[in-house]
Amino acid sequence: MDFDDRLHSAFDALAESLHHEIAARLDAARADLAGSVRAERDAAVAEAATEARRAAEQEAGPKISDALVRSQQDLRAELAGAHRAASERLLEAIRAIDIAQGLSSILDALAEAAATEVGRAAIFLPQGTTLKGWRLVGFETPDSAGSSIDCPLAEGGIIAEASETGHAVRLDPDVPRATPVPSLIGLPEQSRAMAVPLVMSGHVFAILYVDEGNHAPPDRDAWPARIEILARHAARSIEAVTVSRFSQVADGAFSSR
Repeated sequence: MDFDDRLHSAFDALAESLHHEIAARLDAARADLAGSVRAERDAAVAEAATEARRAAEQEAGPKISDALVRSQQDLRAELAGAHRAASERLLEAIRAIDIAQGLSSILDALAEAAATEVGRAAIFLPQGTTLKGWRLVGFETPDSAGSSIDCPLAEGGIIAEASETGHAVRLDPDVPRATPVPSLIGLPEQSRAMAVPLVMSGHVFAILYVDEGNHAPPDRDAWPARIEILARHAARSIEAVTVSRFSQVADGAFSSR
């Protein structure tokens, strides 16, 4: 191979080497450019998302605040309405007891008011070793008057306990008790119950029993206090009627002398 051939061969080899080097550099530059473009694009997307989120938060913030305020206002209004309704029921029940004339009418008014307040109500009269049913309201029984229902005091559960102690007794489904309710009551498993004695001159003359039945009131923590108020008011009303009648009898006897 002469000098010209060697020169051409060397030039071709150099050209090919330069071509490969340039191509490699171009590939590297394209890769760097693509990576840079992707990074810039990702950064732009992230920034756009951040801006969009910020704008959405700025736009939604007042709406969320307004919604919270309205929700709180609605809740307060609902609670206030429920409180007013409960107060009105209690007032109407007290008026009904005040209007009633005589023992029977007062006990009937008490049973009706307690059932309206909670769900089911019954009046029992302690007679020796027996609890005598007086009035049942809300129970599935043909004898709504309750006059044919008797329960031994030993099986009276919280009703007997209230009669013997002179204090109100509550039954909560979440708290196991050794003193449940008589079997004739048929108390649902998750129902709350309460027995309140009616006391006159230190003696229990009747027991008001109430339970929620199958329909729990919305204010489960509040109704026991209202039931006690009704029972105490009924007891005071019966005591007042009794004293008044005794006075009338005494005045009549004195006048006849």
